[in-house]
Order: sequence, then structure tokens, then C-alpha cells
Amino acid sequence: MKNIILTFLMITISSYAKQDFYYSFINEDKSQIAEFKKQEILTGNHKLQTIKRLIREGQLENAYNQMVKFKEKNKLKILNSGIILLYSEILYKRGGTKFSKEAIALLENGINNSKIQREDLLDAYKLLVVLNLNINKPKEAKYYANSISKIFDDPVAKSFGKITLSQIAIHKRQYKKAIDVLYEILVKTKNLSVATVVADELYDAYILAGEDEKAYDLAGKVLKKNINYYANDSFLALKKVDKLIDANMPNFAIDILKMLLNNAVEEESVNKFKFRLANVYMKIAGRNTFYMTLAKELYKDLMVQKNKTPYYSQVKISMDEILMREGKLEPSKILTKYSESEVMEQKVLLQELLNSHKQKDYESIRKLKHIYRKIATTITQRFGYKNIDELFDIINADMIRFYLENEKCIELSQVLHLVRDEALQVLIENNTSRTQLFDCLTEIPDERSYNMAKSSFKRHKDASLYLSLEKVAILLNKIDDAYEFIQKIDMNNDSKIKEEEFLYRFLVYGKLNNASSMEQFFRYTNKHPEYIEANEDNPLIIDFYYQYYLYLQKNNDENEAQIILNKLYKKQQDMKAFVYSPFVDLELVKEAKLDDDYETALNYLDMVIKQTRKLSDNNLANIYYEMARVYEYLGKENRYKKSIQKCKSLKDADNFYKKMCDRL
Repeated sequence: MKNIILTFLMITISSYAKQDFYYSFINEDKSQIAEFKKQEILTGNHKLQTIKRLIREGQLENAYNQMVKFKEKNKLKILNSGIILLYSEILYKRGGTKFSKEAIALLENGINNSKIQREDLLDAYKLLVVLNLNINKPKEAKYYANSISKIFDDPVAKSFGKITLSQIAIHKRQYKKAIDVLYEILVKTKNLSVATVVADELYDAYILAGEDEKAYDLAGKVLKKNINYYANDSFLALKKVDKLIDANMPNFAIDILKMLLNNAVEEESVNKFKFRLANVYMKIAGRNTFYMTLAKELYKDLMVQKNKTPYYSQVKISMDEILMREGKLEPSKILTKYSESEVMEQKVLLQELLNSHKQKDYESIRKLKHIYRKIATTITQRFGYKNIDELFDIINADMIRFYLENEKCIELSQVLHLVRDEALQVLIENNTSRTQLFDCLTEIPDERSYNMAKSSFKRHKDASLYLSLEKVAILLNKIDDAYEFIQKIDMNNDSKIKEEEFLYRFLVYGKLNNASSMEQFFRYTNKHPEYIEANEDNPLIIDFYYQYYLYLQKNNDENEAQIILNKLYKKQQDMKAFVYSPFVDLELVKEAKLDDDYETALNYLDMVIKQTRKLSDNNLANIYYEMARVYEYLGKENRYKKSIQKCKSLKDADNFYKKMCDRL
């Protein structure tokens, strides 16, 4: 069949000169064509132009029906070439194996029987290439692509021959080969039409090869230099729009659709392009109300033509969605109206979630979270979120910030374990929320949050972060971690932070459980006496004075020991915190705490309460506060709360411990 076509093709080319007579309305014998014949030709050409306009405006069904009727009625041989080519183009654009095979047979027959004119041959061969690719016959497609290069001599035709070869390479997923071929043409050609076609094909090759940046740059250049390339073929333009949307390049898709809309003549085409443009606006709107407003205006125009547009029902659904998202229509009403639509049900669920988030109704969100989790990714993306996890990351981060800003540390502790690592990470990396989070963690430690913060800042150089981590590590009894943070603080050499950290370092060294740790700490103390003065108002100073006094006594530094003892006595008086005297039991409690022996500490405290002698409210406040701290260390939350409540209920207590209880 192919050899027969080539033979006939050569004969056809040699006979075209004779057919040129028709274009001047002159017969082959050089006599004028009759007037009625001229009118038939003019009428036929006008009909073809009308059908071309329908194709250009995307009315393929209408164009197909008119072409079938015209093709059957036509008796003018001079119009056969144009009819065959245009009809084949319609069949190609309608898609499907059946139409593609019909078009291939029609074109091959037209070439074999010299029905296709010389100026139409290149387009016929180009169509045969893509039609064969449509039915997955790359070998036949390659034959026609090679034929273009062999038969035609002019540079433009040669370029199109190479373009068809690149189309075959793309079909075979040989993207690099296609890119090389197309790029070579693009560099060499001086023909704008060729350059535009090549750039359009090259865009597809870049996208398929994963080179999105090059595709984006190329698409921008094509639209800037020759956007009319798409104006003349809405089929090509709308295919490009779909590809641009899929490649996340909606700005270019919008430019093409605007151009199609401006050039459209038929009301049906105008409505079609308005509908497509509005849908693109909605697809990319997400959380951007600007694009939603543009879509809304286009939908309004279409709704006015209720009986003239086939898009009315779809437009009405989109308008209701917009009104719901604008807060002008209750989600429950939408759900009732579209009770049979699963898609709309999911949109309603998502809008309810967004409304609850806006109203800070976090309790409702927590209760219905398992339902919201089922919302499809396509719906969340339409509303501007990558997936439901991304939305919950935002909601959870805001929920945590809300609890932090309102000092709701208990509520925070109840939700931290529900938050994904990504959301918690965002929170930790924010300076303001991080500070608030650490404040809550020092009140109610959370091991997961601590571990994530520790991991996030392991290479950080901010000494204040390490101090916050050290405080939480102490509360979680992660003494080895706390010791590491001390070393990082020392490396930073920030004197202000070292002053603030001094007494926490004292706690850490006391818990290291080795003979030399406290010796090491007090040597550090002797080098920095200014740190003692800087911490005079910290309640931990009492414990420090007591331990430092014992250390100085052990090292026979009586003079300094006496100074410290006096400071201890004065500080006890100032803070009304008689921890070591007069109750020996309380001294034993402190020793037990330093040994992490919290059960023994509780026994001593119970013994104090059970004593027959009368205890003052101040002493009881001291005891209940100490009990609360022990229960806190042991993680016994209910007993911790009960001890604090007992402390708060002491009417006659007026000391440091009572004040501390009242703050808790």
C-alpha cells in the first residue's frame, strides 16, 4: 500500500499545474467556467470556511454533522481535497479508534486517487502520522514521517518532517531524543509558525521528561510571541489548557482561554469558553478569593442564559459552592439540597471543618476528626490544601497556639500526642510559640515535644534554647541530656544565660550520682560568685545555700561557710521557707529527693502530717507543696492536684509555698 501511495503521489504532483486553472475559474481548455458553476464553488468554499470556524471555536459535533451532509451532497471535484482534509481533521479531533481508522482510509484513498491537491499534501501526511499514533501504529506513522522528508524539498516541509519524527519519539517515551530533534529545529528555523509548533511539541517533551522549569519558560515565550497559534485551533488550545493545568501552570491556561473567549463569535462557543475559564479559576482559587470572584462573575453570566446553555445545572452547583465558601449559604442547606452527591457532601464536611477552625471550636474538631480524615485529596486541593494532613497541621498548630496564648497547659498536654510531627515542628521553629511551649512544658512536661525540640536544635547556637531544654530535661529526669545541654551552654559562653542557668546546673550536678559531680559544681561556683548574687530571688537558692554550706564545712572553709549559713538563714526568713529547720523530717525529705527516692520522701511527709503536735498553716503549705512536687515527679497527676488543692485551701497560710500553690 505504501509503495502504491508513493507512485501515485509523484503522478499527482506532476498533474497539479492543470488543476490550478480552477482557482481562476478557467477550464482546462482555457474557457471560462459557467456562472452557476462559479457560484457553486463559492458557496462550497464558504461552507468549508463556516465549518472551519466551528472547529476553531470547539464545536466539533456541529462541525462533524455539517461536514457529513456537505460531503455527501458535494459534486465539485475541486472541493474534494479540502473536504477530505477537513473531514479527516474533524475525525482526528473527535478521537477514538473508529474515527482514526476512518480518517486514515480516507486520506490514503485521497492520495492514491489524486484527490488531494499539492498544497494540502503536507497537512495530509502530518495528519496520517498523528492518526496512526492514535491507534498505536508507530511503524506506519514513521513511514509517513519519513515520506515527508523524502518528497518535499522546502525547508518548512523538512522541519515538519522532523517534528513528526519527534512526535513518534514521544509516543515511544524517547523524550530525550524528541527534545534533541525539536531543539535543533527551534535553533535553526526562522519561520515563526514552525518555531511555534516546535515549541508547543517541545513543551510536551519537557513535561514528560520531568523538566518542568524548561517547560514553564518555553510556554511563556510561546504565548508572548505567538498566542494566535492557539486562537486558530480551539481543539489544540483546550488540549494545551488541560496540559498546563496538570503541570500547575494555570496562568498560561488562563491566557489561552481569555484569548479564545475574546475571539469567539458563536454564542455556544462563548458560553463554552466562559464555562471552561470559570472552572479553571475555581480549580486554582484555593484560599484565594480573587479567583473565586472572577469565577463567580462568569457563572453569573451563564446563569442568566438558563435555557440557552447546557452548563446551567453544573454552574448552579458551582455557584452554591462559592456561596457556601463565602459564608453566605449554610453548609447544612447545601447538604440537604445535594443529598445524593458524595462530592458535595465532602465539600460540606470540609467547609464545616474550616468554619470550626475559624471559630476556634477545637473541641468539635477533635470529636469529628475521624470523619474529616476521610475527605478526599481532590476536595482539599480544590479548597487550597495539598491534602487533609496539611490542613490538620495548620489547624493543630493554631489550636496549640490558642492553648499557649491562653495558658491552657492542661488542654495542651491532652492534644500534643494527637499532633503530627510536621505540625509540632512548625510550632517549635516559631520563636513566639516556642517560648510559650517551653513555659508549658516546664509546668506539664511532654516527652514527645521535648524529644522533637531536642532533635530540632541539636546543631543550634542559641544558648537560651539549651537552657529551656535543660529545664524540661530535669523535669523529665533526663539528667544525662541536661548535662549535655550544660556543655553546649558552656561552649556558647553567654554570661547572661549562664547566670540564669546556674541553679539548674546545681540540680543537674546533684542528680548525676557520682562522687565528684558536686565537687565539680562548687569549684565552678567559686569561679563565678557573681552567679550566686544574680539568683538571690530564685527559690532554688535555698537548696543551693544548704548544699554549699555543707560543702564548705566539709572542706573546712569555716569563714565562707558561716557567710553562706547566714545568707541561708536570712533567705529563709525573707521567703518564710523553713525547709531545714525546725523539722528534721523535712531535711530528710530533701535528702530523699536529691537521691531520687520519692517514695521515701512521701513517707517522711506523711509522718510529719500524722504528728500529734499542731502544725501551722504555713508549715502545712510547705508540706503540701513538697508533696505536690514529689507527686509531679512521680507522674501521679490526681494526687498532685489534690495536694495543691489542700495547699490552696489553707486560709491562714501566707508564705512562699502558699503563693506558689496559688499560682498553680
